[in-house]
Amino acid sequence: MNTDTLVHRPPYDMSCPVLQVTRGCSHGKCRFCDIQEGKGFSVVPFEEIAEDIEEIARSATQLTKRIYLAGGNPYVLPNAHLVKIFDAIEARIPTVNSYGGFARITDFKAKTDEELAELAARGVTDITIGAESGWDELLEYMEKGQTAQDLIEQGKRLHAAGIRFTFFYLAGLAGAGRGQQNAIESAHTFNEAAPDRILIVTLTPAKNWPLAEDIASGAWTPYGEREAAEEIRTFVANLECQTNIIASHDSDVIRFDGGIPQNKDGMLQLLDNYIPKINEEAARRFRNLIHKATF
Repeated sequence: MNTDTLVHRPPYDMSCPVLQVTRGCSHGKCRFCDIQEGKGFSVVPFEEIAEDIEEIARSATQLTKRIYLAGGNPYVLPNAHLVKIFDAIEARIPTVNSYGGFARITDFKAKTDEELAELAARGVTDITIGAESGWDELLEYMEKGQTAQDLIEQGKRLHAAGIRFTFFYLAGLAGAGRGQQNAIESAHTFNEAAPDRILIVTLTPAKNWPLAEDIASGAWTPYGEREAAEEIRTFVANLECQTNIIASHDSDVIRFDGGIPQNKDGMLQLLDNYIPKINEEAARRFRNLIHKATF
């Protein structure tokens, strides 16, 4: 397989075959990310994709229904190229009718309504989008290359096209003393965009991020562990859209899941019960051990 050694996938896409179609991220400027570090952005040659499709086909079964397109944001590719890939997959594995992968919200901003409808008709759904925050001031500072309005407008367009999508929310991104405002601003944006699912991950600054320079200079101060959990509580408390929460990443000190609005009270009660019990020093040691943080 012509696949990167490390492929990041959300929990709901861990069981389907992976097909590498791009490498790196077309943006590659976020101050808090190293997932695609050193790769640059490139399109995998179609000959390599065809080889990998053949390999996947050899082990495919009647249960092979979905393919995960790997790369930082493969849906930045033109529709004609994506459709060519879908055709090649389905010619060899006719049971496949669904495609996932990571995306930037701006990937869809660049597509017409007709192109989004075409992707939906070909089975593109349950896309995972790195929203991270819905606060414009923070998005600009982190050089995310998108705005809250982008998330809202493109979220509505994806819904209209019939493409389900997930937003990441990155707790702690605003730094010490700013998490509450980030939670409120982000909840407002997410409510308007109404993602089908929200994955909550807690930021763990790494030494090779551009953000490490800001920490060293004092321009950005890391949050406390209880502070991050309190931010998550405020974020959940202010969500009003119908969605599902998954906070199960190993970066999350308190792990939980549930639906909004039906499980909202229960999730808040759980957080209220566990937040006072957080041992700041122990939680930070664990984070440093697991993620080699630069606090």
